[in-house]
Amino acid sequence: MFSSRKSDFRTIVAACSLAFLAIVLAGGCTQGGSTQLESRALDPYCPHLPSKIFASPVNISGQGVYEYRVDGNGVASDGGVVFTIDSFVTAATRTYSIEINGRNYSVQSSGNGTTSQLDVVKKFITAINADTAAGLVAYGNGTLTVNQPGTVAPPTVGGLLRTVHSSTNPAPRPIRQAEILVKDISGSIVQCAETADDGSFSFQLPTGGEIYSVELNSRSANSRSNAYVLNNPTENQQHAMKLNINAATDISGILFRATVSNGLKGGAFNILDQILNAQDYLRTVTGSCDQLGHPTYFVNCTPFTTAPLVKVYWSPGVSPSVYVGVSGSISYYLNRRREMYLQGGQSGNVLSSDMDHFDNSVILHEYAHFLEDVFGAPNSPGGSHSGDGIVDPRLAWSEGWANFFQAAVTGEARYRDTYGTPDCESACSGTYFDESLDPVGVPPNDAPTLGALGEGNFREFSVSRLLWDVIKPTGGVSRFSEIWRAFASPSYGMKAADDPFKTVGRFHKIQTDLNNVNSWSSIRLAEEQMPGFWFYATPITLTTGSCSTSPTAMNPVRASFDDGSFARSDQFRSNDFYRIDHTGGTLVTELFYSKDSGNPPDLDVFIYRPTYVFGRTTDILLESAISGDGCQTSGSQTDTSNPFRGINGCPLPPAGLTSPYGYEKATVSLAAGTYMINVKADTAIRAGAPTNYVIMLSGYKLCPSL
Repeated sequence: MFSSRKSDFRTIVAACSLAFLAIVLAGGCTQGGSTQLESRALDPYCPHLPSKIFASPVNISGQGVYEYRVDGNGVASDGGVVFTIDSFVTAATRTYSIEINGRNYSVQSSGNGTTSQLDVVKKFITAINADTAAGLVAYGNGTLTVNQPGTVAPPTVGGLLRTVHSSTNPAPRPIRQAEILVKDISGSIVQCAETADDGSFSFQLPTGGEIYSVELNSRSANSRSNAYVLNNPTENQQHAMKLNINAATDISGILFRATVSNGLKGGAFNILDQILNAQDYLRTVTGSCDQLGHPTYFVNCTPFTTAPLVKVYWSPGVSPSVYVGVSGSISYYLNRRREMYLQGGQSGNVLSSDMDHFDNSVILHEYAHFLEDVFGAPNSPGGSHSGDGIVDPRLAWSEGWANFFQAAVTGEARYRDTYGTPDCESACSGTYFDESLDPVGVPPNDAPTLGALGEGNFREFSVSRLLWDVIKPTGGVSRFSEIWRAFASPSYGMKAADDPFKTVGRFHKIQTDLNNVNSWSSIRLAEEQMPGFWFYATPITLTTGSCSTSPTAMNPVRASFDDGSFARSDQFRSNDFYRIDHTGGTLVTELFYSKDSGNPPDLDVFIYRPTYVFGRTTDILLESAISGDGCQTSGSQTDTSNPFRGINGCPLPPAGLTSPYGYEKATVSLAAGTYMINVKADTAIRAGAPTNYVIMLSGYKLCPSL
C-alpha cells in the first residue's frame, strides 16, 4: 500500500489488529509495531461526582465552548470570505482593490521589491478593521471575514484578487459532557463537575478565599459518552484548559474557549464532541427498537446505551505515524486495543499539512471501527483499499460500514477529508477526498460493473452506498435500527456469527434470515451485491463422485488497477475462495485446469490461515506454484492432445476436464481449524482466458456447497 501522502480515489482509514498493525495512508495498511509503549497510567476520572456539597459555600459557574472549522480543516470555515492573489508584483508600486457589500477598499504595495502577498492582505485587514461603520471584521492571515448579520453575498473583486470560497462565520459550539476538575494549591482534587449540553457548569467550593485551579478536560466518562482525547500513548495526558480562581466570593461567567489556533485546543474538543454525537445518534435511532409497535422496532434488536471507553490519541502538529515507525499522514484504529490515532499535522505544521481534528468524516469513520470492534467482532485484515478498486471483501465490509456510519451521524451523504487551513499564507488547503454516498447516476468512483453480480461485495464504497440507501430520508427502504440489529444483535448479529471471514455477504445473509419487514433486494441489485458466500469463503463438500457445480469456471482478467502484483490481483474475477474446516493432519492438494484456449491462464492454489492478508507470505501455508510436482512445465509441448499426461507420474484429469490441462500438486500438514483455499490466476504472466478447474483434496473432489 504505502505512500506517504494522501491522493485521489483513496479512502482514508483502516481498522488495524494487533497481529497485523494496519496503518491508514488514505488507502491502506502495512505491517508494523508501536515504537512507544504506555508508560504513564491514565489519570482517574474525577472522583467527586455528583459534585460535593459544602456548608456556606461559594458558588462557581461558567461555560466551555470550542471553535471549529466548517467542512473540515482545509475548507474555509470560521473565516467568512477568503481571498488569494492570482499574481503579485513586487518590483513596482501596485494598487489592489476589492468591493464588499458595495464598499470599496484599496491598498497599495510599497513598490520597493520587498512587499509580500501577505503584506498586502494585512493592509486590507487593517483597512477593513478601520471601517467600523460597515460592520466588517478581518480575520487571520490571508483571510477576510464578513461578520455582518444575515446572508452576505460574495463580494465583487477587482485588481489582482479573486474569491476562493465564502461561508458563514459560525459561533463556537458548546463543550458538552466534559470533565471539570478543581484542585487546591497542593494539586489535590477538591471538587468535580461536568459540562451540560449548553457547555455550562456549576459547582461549590468551601468558603475561605483559597486559590484553586479549575480545569476543563478533553474527556468524558458518564452515561452519555466514554472517551478520552489524549496527547500521546506515552504520557496519556488529556488536553486541558485551566484557570486559577480565588474562592472568596461567588464567581460566575467563567469562559473556557478552545480555539482553532494558539494551541489548537478546539481540535481536541471537536474530537470529543463528535464521539458524543455518534453515541447520541445511536441512542436516538435504536433506543426503542425492541418495543413492539414502535416505528424502529425489529425482532432481536438490542438498543444501544453507552459504548465502553475509547482512547483517542491526538496532538497538534504530530502525525501518529511516529508511533509505528513510518512516515506520512495517517489516522487509524487498533482493533482489540480500543485506541484511535488521529492526524494532528506533520512535523509541527498546523497550517498547511494534513490534519484530521476537524475532519468529522475521518473522526467518525475511526469511531465506527471502534464500534465494530466492540459490537461486531470484525476480522478485516486491513491492507490497501482504493476508492476505485476491488479489494478483500472483509476489508470492503469494514471500511464500507465506517464510511456509511459517519454519514449517518452527520446526516450528510458524503465522505470528506481535507488538508491545510484557511489561515495558510498561500493556496495550501483543500480536499483529498470528497465522495458522495448518494450520487446521481453512475457513481464516479467504485462503481460495480453492470451485470457483474457479486462484484459490489468487493467494493467498499458500494457497501457504503447500499447502507445509506437503506436509511436515506428520501427513497430509503428501512431504518438504521434494522442495520443495527444485523450488525450488533448478540444472538444473530455479526458478532454472534461464528465466521472468520465476515463480509457484506454475511451481513446480507443475517438481514435476509431475520424475518424482515423490508426488502433490500432492489438496492442490493443496484450495487451488484448478493447475500451469502458464492463469491467468497464458499463452503465445500468433498466427494468421490461428481459435483453439481463441477468443474468450476474462472474468467481471469487484468483490470486497470491490477499491476500484476499479488496484492492488486482482481479478487473478484481472477481468484476464487473456499472455506475449509479441516479436522487436522496432512492435506494433499491437487489442482487441474484446462489449457485448451489460445491464451491459457496460469492457475495456482494457496491455503491461508484464517487471519490472512491476501498475498502476505507469512500467512500462506501452502503454495502450489512453489511446491508443485513440476508436471505443469515438464514434457514435450508438441503433444497438443495432452502434453502432461503420464509425465512424471501425473494423473489423468478428473471427469469434466479435457486435454490439454495443467496440473499442480502440493502437500501441507495443518492443525484442526478453519482455513481459506484460494485459486488464483497469475495475471503477471498473462491475463488468461476462461478456464475450468477441479481441486482434489487428499483424493476427494472439492465441490462448492451453498
